Amino acid sequence: MAYELYYWPGIQGRGEFVRLALEEAGAEYVDVVRTRGGMAAMAALMDGKGGGHPPFAPPFLKDGDLVVGQTAAILFYLGPRLGLAPADEAGRLWVHQIQLTIADLVAEAHDTHHPIDADLYYEDQKPEAAWRARGFRENQNPRLPGLVRAAADVQSGRQRSLGRGGADLCRSVAVPGGGGAAICLPAFHRACLALHAARGCLA
Repeated sequence: MAYELYYWPGIQGRGEFVRLALEEAGAEYVDVVRTRGGMAAMAALMDGKGGGHPPFAPPFLKDGDLVVGQTAAILFYLGPRLGLAPADEAGRLWVHQIQLTIADLVAEAHDTHHPIDADLYYEDQKPEAAWRARGFRENQNPRLPGLVRAAADVQSGRQRSLGRGGADLCRSVAVPGGGGAAICLPAFHRACLALHAARGCLA
């Protein structure tokens, strides 16, 4: 049975991290909202009409009767099933910790462009965005080397996990020097791009 992925059509965002894992593993899945009636199907599940625990917001994954929401939780669920996670529990939890840290960093980077209200355009809050971007650059930038090292450890022989050993997926998203960490590095790459964008706010 194919996995069902639910996420907004035409937007990469958080749903793209799940797509990357599914594509890397060659898993059979349906990007439901890109099919006819997909938006209505997604809304129905969010309204609790699918039974079980309704997801709060996309992305979420449906595997039979089970529905899993939140990017990090979805990846934690898929990892061992797709052969993209360490075999031992400690390794899986470590990878999950890295992913949650990446999620925090990406959210903070996003907020540099929307410091007042996520529904307002960046142009409507540029002065505040400049202040937020300065704080992000000065206070969060030191965390990046540690995150790089953590992702490198994941792909090392000590905790090889998220890829097939090559740089195929990482090269596809233009991660300089990447190789193997199929879930972590694309997300980290997006965080880096967001950081560069935040620095641009200060120019």
